[in-house]
Amino acid sequence: MRHFTLSVLLLLFFSLGLGNLINEPGLSIWVVRDQITSPDKVQRVVNLAVEMGVNRLYVQVVGRMDAYYKSNILPRAEVLEKQPETFDPLGMIIELAKPYNIKISAWMNTFYAWPFTSRPKDPNHVVNRFPEWVTYDASGVSLLNYTRASGFVEGIFLDPGVPEVRNYVASIAEEIAANYDVDEIHLDFIRYPYRHFGYNPIALENFQRWLETYSLEIGKEITPTEEEFNRFRILQVNLTVEEIYRRVKKYGKNLSAAVFGNYASDGLPNRFQDWVTWLKDGYLDYACLMAYSPYISDVVKIATAAERRVGSLSRVRIGLGVYTLKGDHGLLKRMMETVMELRPNEIVLFSFADLQNQSMRNVVSTISASRERRYAMTPEAPETTEPSEPSESSGQIQTRQGTEN
Repeated sequence: MRHFTLSVLLLLFFSLGLGNLINEPGLSIWVVRDQITSPDKVQRVVNLAVEMGVNRLYVQVVGRMDAYYKSNILPRAEVLEKQPETFDPLGMIIELAKPYNIKISAWMNTFYAWPFTSRPKDPNHVVNRFPEWVTYDASGVSLLNYTRASGFVEGIFLDPGVPEVRNYVASIAEEIAANYDVDEIHLDFIRYPYRHFGYNPIALENFQRWLETYSLEIGKEITPTEEEFNRFRILQVNLTVEEIYRRVKKYGKNLSAAVFGNYASDGLPNRFQDWVTWLKDGYLDYACLMAYSPYISDVVKIATAAERRVGSLSRVRIGLGVYTLKGDHGLLKRMMETVMELRPNEIVLFSFADLQNQSMRNVVSTISASRERRYAMTPEAPETTEPSEPSESSGQIQTRQGTEN
C-alpha cells in the first residue's frame, strides 16, 4: 500500500507538470561594487531585488584587490573611506536579503588588481607590496609599466603562473567563505588578460620546471613551444579554480564563475579559461556564461553550444548584458523568455545599474511572477539541432567582462 501511494503521488506530480519546476531557471542580478558604497545604496539594492522577485544577487565585494567586507587580507576599498568602520556592505546585504530568501553570491575579481591610471594608497595593497607578482607581456614588460588600457587588457593583472598568487586569491575566497553566510563564492576575471601575457619571470621559471617534470614523466624531452606554454597557462588557471573550490567547500559553500561564452573562439585560446574542464572535472559548481549580445540568436547559439559541450544546462547560468539593449524593455522580455525555454540553471542580468528604468524592472518582475505558470504545465522542451558557435569576428558578440574596472 505504501509503495502504491508513493507511485500515485509521483504520477500526479509529473502528470500535472509539477516535475518541471525542478528545472525552473532562477533569476539573478550582478551588483557592481559602486552600488553598495553606503547603507542607503545597499538598502535600495535589496528593495529593488524584492520588487523584481529575483532569487540571487551576485554582490561584488572584491574589485581591485580591495575589500567591501571585513578582511584581514585585503585593504578596505578606498571609496568607503567616508563610511564608518562599522559599515560592512557584504554583511549588511546578507542580513537585509535573508528574510526574502534571496541568495547572496560573494563576487570577487580574481586576478585583476588595479587600473593603470593610478596606484593604491595602502602600502599593503598587493600591487604595492608584491609588484613581482604582476604579469608581463611577451616583450618582457610588466603591466605595472602600462599607462592605459587596450582592447586586450583592462588593467593590472596578477600572474597565475606565480604560485604565491594562486595561494593569495584562494585565501581571499576562503576568508569570505569562512566568515560570511553566503551561498557561494563567485569568481570573475579568472583568466589571463590575453594570450600576449603570462611572461612573468617567476612564471617562466615555473614553466621550465614544469617542462622538465613532464619530460621525465613521459620519458621524452619536451621543447618549450608556444603550444606547450599555452597548456601551462591553462593549467595555472585550472589549478587556481581547483584550489579555491577545495577551500570554500570546507565551509559548505558553492563555487561559480563568470566566463566567456565563446569558449572555442576566445575563452580558451585567448584567455586560457577552460571552464568546460572545470565543470566536467567537478571543481566548479556553476558557470555563468557572459552572453552579452543584443541579438537573441547569438545568445541562443552560445547557450546551445555550452549545452553540447557539457551535456546539459543544469550547471550553466546564462548572463544577459542588459546594457547592450539600450533600455529596450520589449527586447529584454523576448530575450528572457527565449532563454527561459532553454532551461539553464539561472538567468543572470548584468547589471543592477542597468535596471534603474522602471520599464526594464517591470519586465523582470513579470518574468519572475510568470515562471511557475510557464513551467508548471509545459512539457519537456524538444531537442534542437545544435548551431555552430558564434565567432568574435562577427562583431555581434559583446565580450565585456561582468564588471567595471
